[in-house]
Amino acid sequence: MNTSNSKLLIKTFDGSLMDIKIKPKYKDSTVTFNVKYYDHEGDGSLIKVKIIFQQVVAIHFEVNLFDNCIGSELCGFYEIFNVDKKKEMIEKSFQTRLEGFLYHGDYDYDANDERDMLNDRKPVDALLEEIERYHLYQQQTQGGVYYILSGGYDVIR
Repeated sequence: MNTSNSKLLIKTFDGSLMDIKIKPKYKDSTVTFNVKYYDHEGDGSLIKVKIIFQQVVAIHFEVNLFDNCIGSELCGFYEIFNVDKKKEMIEKSFQTRLEGFLYHGDYDYDANDERDMLNDRKPVDALLEEIERYHLYQQQTQGGVYYILSGGYDVIR
């Protein structure tokens, strides 16, 4: 990954995401990853950590059969600095909400009516106005790639 767009925070080469816990609480939402990986830069021992993300506003992930090693060779846990990627993630969540609602049932949706509840962008626009407060993280593990847009994180060994 281009170092001007991202930074490797933890090298979790050969890493496995053991479980993920999501606690939705509006802007106090948290996501916890339990990850294990080998310390290739140290003594080679197995390291187990919890990565706890606070003030989570969006998550996205692509799962590759959970137990498949594809993805782990990508080295680890990164912060992505690209503001457009952050905005893209928020817009994708907004669009997915719209599509999900319209997929199930008969709703007289008007894409041009600003008062239609599905067009209410106030929460999204407010989030976009303070986008610099949030950090975009990417965890690459065996079985998938996970993106978390949050206020920050802690690592507990």
